[in-house]
Amino acid sequence: MSAHRNPLARLAHAPRRLGDEWARRRQRQELAYVERGYLRKYLDRVGRLRDERLAEVNAIRFEEKLPHLLRSTPGPLTDQHWSARRLNTLAAQFPGWHEYLEIGIFEGLTFANVKIRHRVGVDPRPLFDLRYPPRGGDVEVLTSDAYFASLAANVRFDVAFIDGLHTAEQTYRDIINTFAHVPSGPVLIDDTVPLDEISAIPDQQESYRARAAAGLEGRQWHGDVWRTIVLLERHHPELDWRTTDDRGNPQTLVWRRVPGAAVRAVGAAELESVMALSYREVFAEGTPPLFHVEHEDEALSTCVAGLRA
Repeated sequence: MSAHRNPLARLAHAPRRLGDEWARRRQRQELAYVERGYLRKYLDRVGRLRDERLAEVNAIRFEEKLPHLLRSTPGPLTDQHWSARRLNTLAAQFPGWHEYLEIGIFEGLTFANVKIRHRVGVDPRPLFDLRYPPRGGDVEVLTSDAYFASLAANVRFDVAFIDGLHTAEQTYRDIINTFAHVPSGPVLIDDTVPLDEISAIPDQQESYRARAAAGLEGRQWHGDVWRTIVLLERHHPELDWRTTDDRGNPQTLVWRRVPGAAVRAVGAAELESVMALSYREVFAEGTPPLFHVEHEDEALSTCVAGLRA
């Protein structure tokens, strides 16, 4: 009688067969985890345990064409995290700040790394796995106009970051709406100084096409957010600001000269006058003085002093 038909032989080999079947089952499970973008069934989705394997997990998710996971808690910053660095530098000076608003969260790298207890991010198409937001983070998947229209008048934030649609009209609306809910803190505005005339084209795809047609490398695009700073200079004496363009993307910090001062939108004629300006008119001799350009550390110190005045 052959060994595989011998009951005693089969019984003797049963533990090995069970072990082999268990190993195959584990392999199938692990393959299923990988196909869903994880290394471990539960641990890769939870808090600091997720953060420990984040690079490996996101490498898998990239291969599987799945949205990436964000850190559960803020982590070490690289030179590319200039927005979070600037916001965290300010937050360290004001430990009472607990509420943060971010308009335009995109891939969520700033949103995940700002060290403020409660964070609200607003974006119609965020590019990360919404099932596992950072701890203390709430994501509103809608446009900023819709978000502000739905927001109760008494909702308050301590600080905000505006990095949404990079057009002057939308950014200006976001500034006015944001200050209505940030009574005493600052607002950081992204991309306020264009690299050149091509990067200042409001339409992103048109800007990319123009850069390619000119034979220029890169995909730098800032839109015409710069016009909002001209609006501040012309029509908002209640606000002060500093622009920084070293150690990262050009951004402008804006705050009230007097806490609680009303920040109201200009009329259509005033807006149209600024919209009629060309990039060459404003930047003919480089970044004009109205932007109040300072090095990053100096700009942050000026902002802190202004907030404490």
